[in-house]
Amino acid sequence: MSVLIVNCTCMKKILLLIISLIIWGCETNPPTQPISLKDGEVQIEITISENNNISANRKVLLEDFANVSCTPCLTSNKIIQSVLNSYGSSQVVSIKFPTNFPSPVDPMYLTAKEFCDYRMTFYNILFAPTIILDGITRPIPTDSNSVKQALNNRLTVSSDFNITVTKTIVNGGLLINADIKVKNISSINLDELFLRCAIVESEVEYEQPPGSNGETKFYDVLRTLLPSNEGISLSSIGNAQTYQFENTIDTVWNINKLEAVIFIQSSVNKEILQTGSSF
Repeated sequence: MSVLIVNCTCMKKILLLIISLIIWGCETNPPTQPISLKDGEVQIEITISENNNISANRKVLLEDFANVSCTPCLTSNKIIQSVLNSYGSSQVVSIKFPTNFPSPVDPMYLTAKEFCDYRMTFYNILFAPTIILDGITRPIPTDSNSVKQALNNRLTVSSDFNITVTKTIVNGGLLINADIKVKNISSINLDELFLRCAIVESEVEYEQPPGSNGETKFYDVLRTLLPSNEGISLSSIGNAQTYQFENTIDTVWNINKLEAVIFIQSSVNKEILQTGSSF
């Protein structure tokens, strides 16, 4: 009898081991933690899942197209900073895309030329300054009332997405984590949606004005778009999926002032459905 008990116990242990191996081998989601984070590296982890109980508050993305030699940009820049201070990062976040006009040698444009050119072409930008809210609304950039009214209108639009973004500096590298919850995935045409991650520097200051308008301090300046200009198509997301990608931090960037802005945009009408940021 004692021999039989020992054999059954062993068989149970073997069976449990086999089951554990099967479960481990069937895991399809990639790891949620980075293998390593090196000095001078930015690493992004984005997890998307469905949650029908979310209550998503709209965060508006303000895209600012400006230039260091643009005189009207002096006014629009002050309006943007006033709006950001008044509404707070829970309601609006900005990305400054430097243009190549009127000055083709704007230093912030030259360091992000590929991405700025792409967004200017994407929106057919012909003038600086130009402000675009959530990809579809163009208020008068030098009129504070126009900007605030357009912003208030966008804040009333509901969203089926909630985006939470955090950042951590680890070993001289930047780790960005984004958790995206989607309400009722089946009702959304994911084939039309793309996710992009912009790395911006919250404050860039020069000792001498880099252009003819006299400004020396600039805010929320685009440094790079990850993983590419086109972003990630959401057409293949399932119940839960994790994306992971990385990029090198340029030596001229101040890692302590780098922030992430993640947004979901339609490829059909260019509307941005939701934004999240590490601000």
